[in-house]
Amino acid sequence: MWYEAEASERRIAMGLVSDFGTTSLTHPDACGLFEMWQALRGDRPAPFRAELDAAKIGARAPFLAILEYVGPSNFRIRIAGDRLNAWFGIELRGMSALSMIQPEARNHFQSVLNRLAGEPAVAALRGQARRADGFTAAFEMTLLPMRSDFGRIDRVLVGLWLLDAPARTHGPLRLDPTEFVVTPIRDEAPEAGPGEDELRAPESAFDGADDAPPTQRPASASEGDGAGSGDATQAAPRRPQLRVITGGRGGPER
Repeated sequence: MWYEAEASERRIAMGLVSDFGTTSLTHPDACGLFEMWQALRGDRPAPFRAELDAAKIGARAPFLAILEYVGPSNFRIRIAGDRLNAWFGIELRGMSALSMIQPEARNHFQSVLNRLAGEPAVAALRGQARRADGFTAAFEMTLLPMRSDFGRIDRVLVGLWLLDAPARTHGPLRLDPTEFVVTPIRDEAPEAGPGEDELRAPESAFDGADDAPPTQRPASASEGDGAGSGDATQAAPRRPQLRVITGGRGGPER
C-alpha cells in the first residue's frame, strides 16, 4: 500500500512484497536491510528476533532500532544505534516510537506501525528530517516486522538514513514524513497480531546487552547542538485524515 501526502487527502494503492526492495527503497543500505530480512524470514510472515545478530547487521548497526509493542497503539524503542541517538539528540532507548516524529505526523506513523504488527506488512517512510534552527535533510526509513520468542509479531526492525546530509549532521532532529509505503505480506497466511492487553518479557538487544529500561539522557556535546528536545517542536496545523482508495489512484473510494 502507498500513502502519499497530498493537499487534502492521502491515497492507498496495493503493492507486492517481492517488489518492495526495488520499487519502494532508494538508499542502498535500506535495500540491503530488506534483503537480509527477506532471507531470514524465508516463506514465513516474519523472522524471529532471535535470528537477528550483529554479524548479519554489520556496518548498518548505528542506523538501526528495534521497536516493541507494549500495549494498544503503543510501541517503545527497545534499542537504537549510536547514529540515531546522535541525530535525535537523546538516548532513544525506552522512549515512545512517536518521539522520533513531528507531532502533526504521529497519528499517521502510529497507523503504519499498527498495520505492520496486525496484517503483517513492511513499510517505508520518506520526508524531511528537521532541526529547530531550520536545518532540513531528506530521509528514508524502513520498517520490517519481527517475532518475539513467543511467536507473536510484536517487534519492528527500523532502519533510518539521511539522503543528502553532511556526514557529521547533529541533532536534535525530528522526522516529518510525507510519503508512506505500506505493503502487506499476503503470500503467506498472516499470524495473529499482538493482543491489546498483553505485555512481553524483555529479550536481549543486538549484542545481548542488558535490556533494563535506561534513564533518558541528552546526547553529549559532540552529538547534539543543545537546541532542545523534540517535544518542544512547534506543532504544525493538523494534517488530513487517511482516506482509503482501492485499486490505486483511479480506483473507487471506500
